[in-house]
Amino acid sequence: MLAARDRGDEAAESAHAAAAVEAYKAYLREVPDAEDRLEVEATIRDLGGTPLTQFQLKSIPFPRADATPADREGAATTPAPAPAPPPVPVPDPAPVAPPPGAAAPESTSPPPPVPAEVTPLFRGRVGATFGLNAQPQIGTSRLDGAVQGFAMARLGVLLGARRRVYLGGAGLLAGAAETAKDKLALQMQAVMLDVEVLHPVGRARRLEIVTGGFLVGARETLRIRAEAQRPQCAAHSSGSLVSQRGGAGAGGRVGLHVLLGARKNHEIGVRLSSAILGFGQGTAAAGCEPPFSQLDVPRARWLILVDSGYSFRF
Repeated sequence: MLAARDRGDEAAESAHAAAAVEAYKAYLREVPDAEDRLEVEATIRDLGGTPLTQFQLKSIPFPRADATPADREGAATTPAPAPAPPPVPVPDPAPVAPPPGAAAPESTSPPPPVPAEVTPLFRGRVGATFGLNAQPQIGTSRLDGAVQGFAMARLGVLLGARRRVYLGGAGLLAGAAETAKDKLALQMQAVMLDVEVLHPVGRARRLEIVTGGFLVGARETLRIRAEAQRPQCAAHSSGSLVSQRGGAGAGGRVGLHVLLGARKNHEIGVRLSSAILGFGQGTAAAGCEPPFSQLDVPRARWLILVDSGYSFRF
């Protein structure tokens, strides 16, 4: 069916979908108590069919409880009646041509059902996103970093019978734009472990609502601008790094995906995330307080992240 869809053959696509529906129904008639019955019924609906009811499933005959032994013995020894001969096919009457000038009669047969689009079961996805993170507790008088732009690379697997649970990892690099040369720049690097649940919506299943959470391991750095004077209490003498500290946290997110392409393997998404992070004191020169404390950068903070990007499902 997918091959017919790729080459644009709608008639073959509809025929293959209808054949698949009948094959799944035949399976359920033979095995009414199948362990995967719910998944098979969902596939039938995805293909545009209607699952069988309890009365349409194959029934297994049992002898009646009130039957006597003689009745049961007689039923066992009585030969089965011969099958009735097949009915003789009657040819359809020849169509009668309408008189000249008369309009052809309209067909009364209903149009064939259009099967719903089926989303293939992918094993994973890889992608990249770009966005902004806001940190309301950070002042902006002596450093840049209350709002940072970031880039994120993502890779993970899709789990479950319907491939609707995503488990993966991501790497994030964030930095602030320069507003003044004498301000220090607050930057962050993070590694994330993501768990998301995908909720398809709509008959075409080309939209997904995303809910999930993540764990974060992060590193913060303070750096001087290229032409700024180095602080006296910098703990690192090489390069532009003034101080650094590690931290960790957790958060949650919601989002929306749009699936594109004939196989729905191209994903465009937008997500809103929120996290709580906690950090250490940071490095400092001998006899000095850590620059993070001098700049009143809180050790525990609330972050809001908004990102959008592309992922490929494979």
